[in-house]
Formats: sequence, C-alpha cells, structure tokens
Amino acid sequence: MKKETLNALILHHGDRLLRQAGWPAAIDMTPVAPETVPGWLTACGSISGAEILSLTTHLCQPLTYGRAELLTASARRLAGTPARLYLFPAQAYPHPERLADCQVIRLPYAQEWLTAAECDDLLTFLKASLDQIAEIVRRDTKRIAAAMVPSSAPRLMDRRFGDWRLLADEYDHDNWLDESETDRLDQVLDAILVRDARFCPVLLTLVNEREENIEGAGVMTDLLRFTDNPVRRWLDRRVLGDVVREVRAVNSQA
Repeated sequence: MKKETLNALILHHGDRLLRQAGWPAAIDMTPVAPETVPGWLTACGSISGAEILSLTTHLCQPLTYGRAELLTASARRLAGTPARLYLFPAQAYPHPERLADCQVIRLPYAQEWLTAAECDDLLTFLKASLDQIAEIVRRDTKRIAAAMVPSSAPRLMDRRFGDWRLLADEYDHDNWLDESETDRLDQVLDAILVRDARFCPVLLTLVNEREENIEGAGVMTDLLRFTDNPVRRWLDRRVLGDVVREVRAVNSQA
C-alpha cells in the first residue's frame, strides 16, 4: 500500500503538470518501471491536428515571435487533417539509461502537409515539453518519497504523566491514498512540495514507567504534519482515545 500511495502521488503530480502546461486531457502519464526507477514517467495517448495547434500555440507563448510563428504555422497546416500525434513509452529492454529516452513521440503521415524538417522541428519542440515535465516529476519524487518515511530524528513527542509516558514517533507504516482521491492528492502534493510537510504515519505509544511496559499503541495514518506546527495541531485525539481505552481494558482484566 505504501508504494501504491507513492505511485498515486507521483502519477497525479505528472498529470497535473501536463494540464498546467496545456496538454489536453487525452494525454496522461504512466510509470516506466515503478519498482526499479520510481518517479520515471512517460506520456501516453493521442491528439488530433486541431489539438496539436491549440497545444503548440499555448506552448509557444514564452518564445520569440519568429520561432513561435514557424511552429504554429506548421501546426496550423495540420489542423483539419487526419493527422494525429501519438505518445507512448519506449519498449526497449533493458530500460533506457536516460529518462528522455523512455518517451516516444510520433506524427505519422505528417509529411503529407509538412516538410521533414518542419515535422522534426515540431516533434522536437513538443517532446521538450514532455521531457521537462518528466524531469520535474523525477526530481520531486525524491522529496515526496522522503516525506513518507521516518526521518533521522523520528521522536516527535515525549510527555510524562505520573507513572505514564506518552511517546509519538514517525513510523514505517502504510498510508491509504489512491488515484481516485484527487482533492486529497492535490493537498498532500502541495503541502510536501511547497511547505516541506511530512506525510509519514505516527506511532503513539503509552508506556507504564513503573512496570517498564508498553501497554497501549496506535498509529495515525494519512497525516499531513507541518514541522513548525505544535503537537496539538497534528495529534489525532481519536487515536489517542483508542490507545487509552486499550490500556484501561488491559488493566481491568489484570
């Protein structure tokens, strides 16, 4: 489940960047090999000539007039034709050494309307957009993954109440997010990438100091924690209540 949560965050991040860059909804991201190269994504799908024109016009906005005019002129000649742009991952084995080598982009039959140089120029321009997005996701994956596992200093709280000590530690446990929870995925990604939040489960442990026994424990999952927030802002009192009830039940049976 931990890898599923990480993969859901990575894919959602890639799809968000595609939409922000102007790529239409028909194009989405797929992992290259999540077990060996987590965070390596490629775009998949196809778009029509009209969509190529709309996309190219949008992507050309930061360019100088001459360069933008050449690219949009090429895309304009494809609008209204049967031409389609196809995106898919490379099938090479072993896996390509560079992330950019994983992405395949094709525009078959385009030379009916464009010269070979115009076609190559347009494909190179569109692929550069995909490569940039994939590289951002690859880099950000390290931060996302690091936020989901215990840090080098996992102890978050140590409170003593008489003979009892309540401890909170980051814990190597599963979270429960999947790709359908788009709003929560957005929230988690923004918190991690913008505010350096932690998304690591937290283990609550209630220790009987006199007996030197752990008498109750519970895990807080799906927890976004900002490192500058006090304990009261992230402590799940429902989990704490379950831990206390567990201890009382054990003591009542003793």
